[in-house]
Amino acid sequence: MKFTVDQIADLIEGTVNGNGATLISNFDKIEEGKSGSISFLSNPKYESFLYQTDASAVIISKDLALKKPVKTALIRVSDPYLAFTILLQKYQECKLVAVHKEAI
Repeated sequence: MKFTVDQIADLIEGTVNGNGATLISNFDKIEEGKSGSISFLSNPKYESFLYQTDASAVIISKDLALKKPVKTALIRVSDPYLAFTILLQKYQECKLVAVHKEAI
């Protein structure tokens, strides 16, 4: 399943900085991010990966002040860890619905 960054931001009540039309189809750790994937940054000790990741989108705190330019779309939220958890739950729900529809 693929979703746009804008669709994901709507699901987790976030604000997009960057290309909201970018398609996302996978989840990755920020340090292992690849094109088409989404990740999150909640622990400041991993912030350096934000500037290096190849993930197409990263969920970050709305209060994070960037120290360098990024090449990824950002979704700013109040609590990145909670938002990523909600996103994973919604994704699992969508997968279950898709499997159920295929079985019918």
